[in-house]
Amino acid sequence: MQNINKKPTVLHIVNSNIYSGLENVVINIIESLKEKYNFFYVCKDGPIVDVLKEKSINRIKIDKISKNELIRLENNYKPDLIVAHDYTASLMCGFFIRKTKIIFHLHNNSPWLKNVLHPYNYMFLLSCLRKNVKQILIVSDSIKKEYIFSKNINDKIINVSNPISCFNVTSKIDENKNYNVEYDICCVARLTKQKNPERFIKIIKEIKKENNNIKVIWVGNGELYDEIVNKANELNLSTNIKFVGFQKNPYAYMKKSKVFLLTSDWEGFGLVAFEALALGLPCVVNNVGGLPLIVDDSCGKLCNNDNEIIKEIEKLINNDDYYSSKHLNAIKKSKKLDNIDSYMNNIESTYNDIMAKK
Repeated sequence: MQNINKKPTVLHIVNSNIYSGLENVVINIIESLKEKYNFFYVCKDGPIVDVLKEKSINRIKIDKISKNELIRLENNYKPDLIVAHDYTASLMCGFFIRKTKIIFHLHNNSPWLKNVLHPYNYMFLLSCLRKNVKQILIVSDSIKKEYIFSKNINDKIINVSNPISCFNVTSKIDENKNYNVEYDICCVARLTKQKNPERFIKIIKEIKKENNNIKVIWVGNGELYDEIVNKANELNLSTNIKFVGFQKNPYAYMKKSKVFLLTSDWEGFGLVAFEALALGLPCVVNNVGGLPLIVDDSCGKLCNNDNEIIKEIEKLINNDDYYSSKHLNAIKKSKKLDNIDSYMNNIESTYNDIMAKK
């Protein structure tokens, strides 16, 4: 396929078919830089398709990321650059893309990065070492620190953080609408092992002992949805926790909540915590990954165990003065973190530098 626009053609290859943090970053990049590049979002069918249509983003359908599909993409679209997002897409592109320059963009720090015996470690290293893999972008230094072979590819790794924009969050809130607080606690995350929703509901069970009418909402879908809903029912939390599944605008639910709670076992960056701060929600989060770059004692709490989480949440929902201070500081902290302009300049510079290399 010839590039009739004379702009460089860039394929973003994403292994998921949902709309979550990673996908939001890719869409932000495409929307911000669409005047500079001829972008295509490559993914399977799924909820993400409606979002891409709504935003008029060009999409290439694949059934799965495979050798044949990648060869077809390279031959038919003749891209100037391929950006592979996260580990499966990166590993596969590294092995099967032969002519096109590749950037790996890693949004997460999966547990196997630390496991010297895990076969993915060696396969991923071989993929990273391929000559046409020119750059490895990471969203926090925790990824580099945890990957046991990072020293072997250190010259390719750049920490680009994540695109952080207060406006992208607050603009989704209708200023003419009254968002009355309905929930004491909210979480916006996929119901997956990474987010540890079982730990989340057990914590709510403990909080309920002192706050019987605690109101909680979880926004997000995932493979553990049925299991977690059933578990909440078993713990007699059906009247306390509301599961609303995937929502195109989760910010409306955040705006109706007082506190944001995230019990992830690992996070590459934790962009959703920033989004909560931008809406004034103090964040109580597990002390992992990139979350220490976002949350501190002024606007929430980095916690190392369940007791710390429970103690902090109870203080936030029961002490108005304490809550008010952290609420105001959450908004202040989000404004300090806002980096959208510098981030996009950095991404554009990185793309151009890679395409200019021989």
